[in-house]
Amino acid sequence: MKHVFYLLIAVFMVSCGSNSSTSNYEKTITDNLLKGSDTKENLNFKIIEISETGNVTVADSIAYLTDEFQKNNQPNISKIELAKKMSEDLLAREKNQAKIDKYNADIARMSNTIDSLKNLTPDNLNGYDSKNPNDVLAVIVRCKYSIAPGGTAVEETFDFYLSPDGSKCYGKTRAK
Repeated sequence: MKHVFYLLIAVFMVSCGSNSSTSNYEKTITDNLLKGSDTKENLNFKIIEISETGNVTVADSIAYLTDEFQKNNQPNISKIELAKKMSEDLLAREKNQAKIDKYNADIARMSNTIDSLKNLTPDNLNGYDSKNPNDVLAVIVRCKYSIAPGGTAVEETFDFYLSPDGSKCYGKTRAK
């Protein structure tokens, strides 16, 4: 009976005390921060707080890539719109029919170019065709840690972008 009681306590402690995803996150973050440097003990590295703050889904990724593409494309659209405006101004002052026809053709061509640039989609979305928009691509984990490289402890908080299983670190940004 005594052995059964000890066995139950051991099972209870293991089941309640293990948080494999958090410990996996801790290992991945520690490995990422300390790669190529001293040992964890020499730098007095300690994770103070760690929490999962969100996910990056396929839909999030597509929205981000599309937004970045449009931001990068906007200067080209603005230049063509400016050229079109200048052609329209010149057209308004022109008397020669041949030049009027040329300006009208140029304006029509620029309008078509502007429309096609505004409707252009990023070409780097092909890999998402067969993916479910709700599939998780990354887990965002906020980690507050302290490190003492020169003896003085410094606390920092970063958001780490980890693979869904927590085994790889894709990047980090300073938490706001």
